[in-house]
Amino acid sequence: MNVSEHFFSASLSELKQGFIYDNGTESYYCLICGEQFEEGVVYPAQKRFFEAHKAVKYHISSTHNSVLDYLLQLDKKATGLTDLQKQLIEAFASGMSDAETVKLTGGGSASTIRNHRFALKEKAKQAKLFLAIMELMDGGLPSGTKFIPVHRNAPQVDERYALTNDEYNALLKKYLPQGLEGPLTGLPRKEKRKIALLRHVATCFKKGRKYKEPEVNEILGRFMEKEYVNLRRYLIDYNLLGRESDGSVYWLNV
Repeated sequence: MNVSEHFFSASLSELKQGFIYDNGTESYYCLICGEQFEEGVVYPAQKRFFEAHKAVKYHISSTHNSVLDYLLQLDKKATGLTDLQKQLIEAFASGMSDAETVKLTGGGSASTIRNHRFALKEKAKQAKLFLAIMELMDGGLPSGTKFIPVHRNAPQVDERYALTNDEYNALLKKYLPQGLEGPLTGLPRKEKRKIALLRHVATCFKKGRKYKEPEVNEILGRFMEKEYVNLRRYLIDYNLLGRESDGSVYWLNV
């Protein structure tokens, strides 16, 4: 299951709680790191035992502190928030008074802080209306014209990621004529096409599993027998794979 795709397609309530439920695997997944909690399994924590639903909640609070903390760590391109706005939101969420918030931000007055809070509320209203408009727009689009979600760790999100489902499937058919398991006929020069194919190759790795370099090479060799090293480097460059500094261990990074 590719959690990075679900992160941006999750509902507002799912984003706020920090996890989603997948009917196919009967499991809860942390939207932050992708850890899986399967129904019917009991998870030990702090000398207690939790069912999956409570276990994922405990995991988020103990491992990630809070969903708000994680969201505020995302850059401006993802949230649209300035550093000052993030600082204010963190202060408001913690229950700080206006006077305390003035001291924290190092300037202005209590009235200024109230104005900031009002502006954020107005921004939230606009965001809610915009979200409704976009969902209504997407509802009228054929599935093939909808964009492929961008993985969360993409180093730079730009027009290279503007790829529809139809375009993606056409690329797979063109560069993988013998089937989705490979081999590739090559890697295109155009970044947009290259990223799309790398995205597919990354689906051969399982979330949460650690791979040694020979295992990675074996998987990539199915796609490019002689150029698997270049393929591995591209996957790392685009943050689809992560690795230890000595190259001994690799993992899916989306």
